[in-house]
Amino acid sequence: MKENLYKDQYDKIDVPEDELLRSIQSGIDQADGKQSFKHQRKIKRSIVSTAAAVVLSATFLSSNVSNALADVPVIGEAYHVFNDMVGRNLTSQQLITELDEKSSGKGLDVMVTSAYYDGAVIGVSFKVEGNVKEDELHKVNGFYEIYGGNEAISDSKEIVALEKSGDGYIGQIQLAYPGKELPANTSFPLEFKRIGEKEGSWKFDVPVEQLPYEEVKLDEVRSNEQADVAVQFNSIIEGQASTAINYTGTFPLEGKHDQVRLDVVDENGEPVNVSVDGIDLETSQENDQIVVKGRSIIPENLKERTDYIEIHPKVAVSGVEDQFIRLSDKLPVKIQSSRQDHVISVNNIKVDGENVTLDFQINNGRADRYFGFYKDMARTEVVLVKESRKEIYEEPLKHTVKVLDKDKLSFRSTFDVSNLKDFNEDNYVVRVSLGTLSSNLPVELEPVKIELN
Repeated sequence: MKENLYKDQYDKIDVPEDELLRSIQSGIDQADGKQSFKHQRKIKRSIVSTAAAVVLSATFLSSNVSNALADVPVIGEAYHVFNDMVGRNLTSQQLITELDEKSSGKGLDVMVTSAYYDGAVIGVSFKVEGNVKEDELHKVNGFYEIYGGNEAISDSKEIVALEKSGDGYIGQIQLAYPGKELPANTSFPLEFKRIGEKEGSWKFDVPVEQLPYEEVKLDEVRSNEQADVAVQFNSIIEGQASTAINYTGTFPLEGKHDQVRLDVVDENGEPVNVSVDGIDLETSQENDQIVVKGRSIIPENLKERTDYIEIHPKVAVSGVEDQFIRLSDKLPVKIQSSRQDHVISVNNIKVDGENVTLDFQINNGRADRYFGFYKDMARTEVVLVKESRKEIYEEPLKHTVKVLDKDKLSFRSTFDVSNLKDFNEDNYVVRVSLGTLSSNLPVELEPVKIELN
């Protein structure tokens, strides 16, 4: 099922604790008025942003922030509360459009109060009044759909947090415009399907008017022959408070879910925050290739900050199939990725009456991440499974992992098979997965320097 596929990929996402804590601290710094440009990759964005948002919600209750919000115009309150940097900047420039659209039902009034459309970024603030029912944690969330929940559009179905404000609750939505072309005037359908604990339908057709922007045409290509990927940078859209990078990714058919990620630095080498990465605007097949029109969003106008940016593109490779080793196979066996230099070598398999012991090494001892990442991989990506169920992701057989050589990334896993009545060497196999390596250690392409001024 689709949900299980998402769960499987979610579980494989690496979110280092130190990076998570730094992201949370970044949110606290921003709430306190400090500058921070911590980059968030899309594959981690939901997890990291949620944790940071929790801290920010608590932080905004502090007296110094409450005092700061006292000077914020009501029209821009939600953008400050939810730390929407584009909305905050546009509020200070008085470029937010005030709206007064209301939809009522189930004892609730939902009002869209403002909107902005800057470059490729759209923002909306809303307010809820009436008999709002909090959840068991005394929190209020809403669930909404845009463009009818079209699955071809990124973030078309989302949960949004609400915060108490006066006699009601306020909320904020930010999304990237889902088309290659940016019309001067448009509207987008928005429907709230749940507010707090109440199911219902509160519908809007939100009008937005494009603020002035500049588009700089580009023609820079970076590629990798082994991975059979290429990224062409097409343009940069410079809005009043945001910057969008448009590109075209070309992948092989087996890499139809490959994902472009961008790291960006300014002229001083300081990281630039890419708040939304890897938005797919259009996907097509041309002969034996997948072509993806994509976009990434930076929540600031960079011209005042730097004369140029340097983009470091990466491609997270997909379509990496699991491989299997029989317990009787001749060893050592190297499981290798055809599109990257990732390898897991199974060097020894020992079978006795109660245990199966596997000795293996990851990436020939080449450590591109912190050691805990590889130790987690050793626990989850080299496992003993029943031959007849090898394609099904289940809780692995009970086993222990021992570090044989930390510097060489060598491990030993011992699986307890004493309680398996049907165990024999013919009906159990070793499943080796390289997907975690591919998603967390993407193909790195040559950087691109782009002059802004």
